[in-house]
Amino acid sequence: MMPMLTTPFQLGDIYGNLPFSLDWPYLVNLFFQLLITVLILFAVCHNGLELVNKAASGEVNHEEGPKVRRWDLNQRIQHIVLFVTMVFLAVTGFAQLYFEGWGRIVIDAMGGLAISMDIHLLAAFILGVLVVYHFAFYGMQYLYQRARGLPAPLPINIGLKDVTDALQNMKHLVGLGADEPRYGKYNYAEKFDYWGIYWGTIILSAPGVIMWAYGINVLDGLPFIFHTDEAMLAVLFLLIFHFFQAHWNPRDFPMNKVFLTGTMSEEDMRTTHPRELERIKAEGEN
Repeated sequence: MMPMLTTPFQLGDIYGNLPFSLDWPYLVNLFFQLLITVLILFAVCHNGLELVNKAASGEVNHEEGPKVRRWDLNQRIQHIVLFVTMVFLAVTGFAQLYFEGWGRIVIDAMGGLAISMDIHLLAAFILGVLVVYHFAFYGMQYLYQRARGLPAPLPINIGLKDVTDALQNMKHLVGLGADEPRYGKYNYAEKFDYWGIYWGTIILSAPGVIMWAYGINVLDGLPFIFHTDEAMLAVLFLLIFHFFQAHWNPRDFPMNKVFLTGTMSEEDMRTTHPRELERIKAEGEN
């Protein structure tokens, strides 16, 4: 049973005598249900339009020809660690949540609840170290470049152009005559994906630490609700949005190898990130 508040939050306490009352767990759970519904509908519609558009145009991956460095070794290692830890967190976490059903099979295969929890906590600790390292590394790199008067671009930041790119791409996908936007190093979907992962990690980790220290019933069960609902949102969004964008679209199916090789062909860069390719070539000529 999901822990509930012992004292419901009475709307009448603020707005006067109302004929109903709502408690915090209900409100938080309702918020996440609405958020999950909206984001998954967005992902399905967005990916569906891209699937039809790319399949109709016959767009394919070009693995031959000159290559362009897209990810360095540091980025590839971080991505692999992120992927592995999130898989372990999802499997152990949902197995414990649904222990009375299919989860018991997974937990027994791991050697019991205690071991599965140890694996969950270890994966969470590694993920926490990774997040701290990620932002510390790129934050120090940014400050170092600024201190030396060097260009310090932040291509992953979301700006107004990403909003206009998204609107233009929607027009392109539904056939309203707009051309596909000319993206730089990252397009709006990749940025949304990136920041969604780290925002979700914060929402997962803070309640997780509280529950680890004080148990799932602390604060009347609110950390438990935040943790489990955000975990459901994260897993669904990764499976439906991220995996399609990165691997399962017609251009890259069944797998985009950039996260392993770190390189992309010039032809693919010209199609997917033309402004970034132009920047790289311009720097090479200078």
